[in-house]
Amino acid sequence: MIRLMRSTGFFGHRKARRERVLRKMATMRAAKDRKREQRAQAGLIEQEPRMVRWNRFEYGVRDRLTGETHWRELVSARQAAKALGLILKYLGRDA
Repeated sequence: MIRLMRSTGFFGHRKARRERVLRKMATMRAAKDRKREQRAQAGLIEQEPRMVRWNRFEYGVRDRLTGETHWRELVSARQAAKALGLILKYLGRDA
């Protein structure tokens, strides 16, 4: 049994078989794209609006020295902490 597993016939056509499947899948994807374009040109497909991520919370930073303010959308507490940490690191310690 071990001799059969290590024979050249077992792995011999592996690359050719893989390339044949990849060519077939590429042809299928191209046909699907062509079909989608034909439907879009014929007006059969309505383009749905893309969903936009929206959050009702914002956080702001005001520089008391210059009066400059900047507001950002609150994506996550981790992102806000990182942004505020960078502001303190590069701008806050100098004053």
